[in-house]
Amino acid sequence: MDNIKLNKAVITEIDNLAEEMRAVARAIHKKPETGYQEYETSRLLCGFLEKNGFKVKRGIAGMETAFVASYPETAKGPAIALLAEYDALPGLGHGCGHNLIGTASAGAAAGLRKAVPEIKGKIVVMGCPAEEAGIDDAGGKIRLIKKGYFKDIDAAFIFHPFPMTTVGGETTTLIGLEFNFRGKSAHAAGNPWDGVNALDGVLQMFNGVNALRQHIRDGVRVHGIVTHGGDAPNIVPEKASARFFLRTDNKESLLELAGKVRACAEGAATATGTGLKVNTFCNLYDSMKSNPVLAGILEKNLNAIGLRVEGRKKGKGSTDFGNVTRTVPACELGLRLGNGIVPHTREFLRASNSEEGFRVMMQGAKVMALSALELLSSPDLLLKAKKEFNSSP
Repeated sequence: MDNIKLNKAVITEIDNLAEEMRAVARAIHKKPETGYQEYETSRLLCGFLEKNGFKVKRGIAGMETAFVASYPETAKGPAIALLAEYDALPGLGHGCGHNLIGTASAGAAAGLRKAVPEIKGKIVVMGCPAEEAGIDDAGGKIRLIKKGYFKDIDAAFIFHPFPMTTVGGETTTLIGLEFNFRGKSAHAAGNPWDGVNALDGVLQMFNGVNALRQHIRDGVRVHGIVTHGGDAPNIVPEKASARFFLRTDNKESLLELAGKVRACAEGAATATGTGLKVNTFCNLYDSMKSNPVLAGILEKNLNAIGLRVEGRKKGKGSTDFGNVTRTVPACELGLRLGNGIVPHTREFLRASNSEEGFRVMMQGAKVMALSALELLSSPDLLLKAKKEFNSSP
């Protein structure tokens, strides 16, 4: 079968899965589960993949909701990974469209297996929990990398609904720091002079960070919340805490910024007489290093289904997919969802459970499947992507 017929067969098989994929995406949207709690979600995706001929290993890398699905289970030749994200946002459900992302990767792999059963290599769906950085130890892909699950992967793709259609692009590095101030409780009216107010430590830290903003470069982001400020107004707070995300263009400047923010906290502790303990609550998300060869393949297959790149991603957001792009050749596909709406909003939440959302999901599945097939069928192209990966900083 020639390439044109193969591509048509892949698209047909994915279209044949449309109703099942739509049902999975709707079910995931209906019951949103945050990072490392995606039990029902991972069960749905694993069940879909097993039904469609994949061998699935659950609970990998010490994460109960992570999985890896392979077809064939063992094979000679390259291994191409399609990454599935499926965690929800705390308080906002699937306002980032992860119900579409996980289902698209599973559907792409299933359609490819049905159309090309004698595939030259291996197609892998990597189930990646906890992409959203707001929870403890977020960054499931980073944990998968550390445990060696990308060691035998030759290239990786992921799809994400986005405000515009794009391939590759830029993201920022990110780290999450928690600042715990410790004081001494006292009656706030009867003998406040005997107390040491931990909340004052948090408030002075925010003042210090706000002053620091005058002296940080454009594009740097520092944003935080108070996670605990005391227990009652009539008790001098003994404990108070805040969490901050720090974002910059690269890891070196991120570590420099972290030192400055930490100094703000230490100064606040000294000024208020409080104790201070600093923890890292979120893994370090690296910036994306999009592989231009893979970007070209995605764009070619985007054009093949009648879509065009509308611009280049230059957001200030962060993702643990950035760490994947610095481990193996990898590239993200972004497909426009809605008109002028952005992720992490109520508008995006509604769109991710709409007919337009499901259409975008199917488009993402098709482009990823066609791109994976092209890599598996073209050893020279995969070698070119690897050379580019090894030569770029």
